[in-house]
Amino acid sequence: MAENEKKELPINPLDKTPDAPKQEGADLVKSIVKTETSTGEKAILEEAPEVDLSLIQDIAPTKSLPLLLLKTLFGILVVASAVSLLFFTSQLSNKLDFASSTFNIPNISQELTSGNSEITKLQTSYNFYKYLQLKAYLDEFSYYGDSYVKYYEIANSQTVNNADIREAAEYMTLLNDNLRDSFMNAKDIMVKSFTAPLFSEEIQDDTALFKVFVDELKKELTQKANEFSGSDDDQAKREFKNYTQTTNLAGNVALQNLIIQSDFDALSDTELYDLINKVNSLIVNDLSTIQTIKENRIKWSDIMNEIYLRTVAVDTYHSGSYFDELGGIRYTSYDLDSSGPSISIVGETKRFDTTNFTMIVNLIDELNSSDLFKNAEMRSFSKSGSAEDGYTASIKLNLGLDEVGTAVETETQTATVDEDIPLPEDLPFM
Repeated sequence: MAENEKKELPINPLDKTPDAPKQEGADLVKSIVKTETSTGEKAILEEAPEVDLSLIQDIAPTKSLPLLLLKTLFGILVVASAVSLLFFTSQLSNKLDFASSTFNIPNISQELTSGNSEITKLQTSYNFYKYLQLKAYLDEFSYYGDSYVKYYEIANSQTVNNADIREAAEYMTLLNDNLRDSFMNAKDIMVKSFTAPLFSEEIQDDTALFKVFVDELKKELTQKANEFSGSDDDQAKREFKNYTQTTNLAGNVALQNLIIQSDFDALSDTELYDLINKVNSLIVNDLSTIQTIKENRIKWSDIMNEIYLRTVAVDTYHSGSYFDELGGIRYTSYDLDSSGPSISIVGETKRFDTTNFTMIVNLIDELNSSDLFKNAEMRSFSKSGSAEDGYTASIKLNLGLDEVGTAVETETQTATVDEDIPLPEDLPFM
């Protein structure tokens, strides 16, 4: 029987049919879904409520006074920054010129430029007339100074007699007052301000400011001089020269320092003499040019007079016409070599006691002892004659000139016996 019974196979748990309760649960879910999808009154879940937005709009943050102040301040700063940016851009640049012209807003940068230009123009105009006046005073100073230098050299010359020295000293005293007036007037102009303050980034110091006004004054003087350039009229030529020479005064710091620092009333005669020469060396006018020529030339009067005095010390009768009767020294020519400078003397000696050589040696020693000469020498010696007629010896002396100036002329100047060589009392004083 057991063999005839059919054996049951094992059942897969996943193939099992759920129990009844579980079936009921599934039906419940289906019923709920069906209810939700239906439009009938038997719906279990109602529609979602709507949010009332008006309630949210009525809600405001809590008011805070510090926060309000910060907001206000921030707003003011933003507006002020924008206004400041526009303002300074319009005032310090040309980017907003259209707005400035439209609203008639003045541009500070342009006003400063215009103001600087006006200040420069007015100061330059003042300097223009002031320096023309300064040149007139310096010309006057050179005029009186030329005479003062002449008389000073006479008063301090070793070859001038006492009467001329006293007269020269008197003239120096008279000229001193004239020199003082012109010098003090020039000094009053020099001490006055030459510049005026300018507002410019390019001008960093007084030196740059001074250069600006020097350049403007020179430009003004040059333009004025050009108006008279090329004219054949004598007055136009004088005007051209006047403006041109005044240009050399503009920016002449050395001259300005010399005049300002010099105490005229405390100067001795020698110091005043030096001051005149220094001023003439720093300015350009007709008188200073003449003075320069005088200083650089050889003073023939001093040289000739010195030769005469040194010769008289050796030959007592040199000044008279006693050469043939008594003998002595006689010069026949003087040759000046300005390139040295040096001078050659040609002549002869005559002695009745055969001491010609001794006389020449004494003459050379006497000339070398002078402050005007140096290195006097004679390279050859020859003698001829007899005791009855006298012994003659030729002279050819070479003398170096010691600090007496350099001749303006470069060619050799010669004075021969056919020319009248002036004696000391006839010599012109330079």
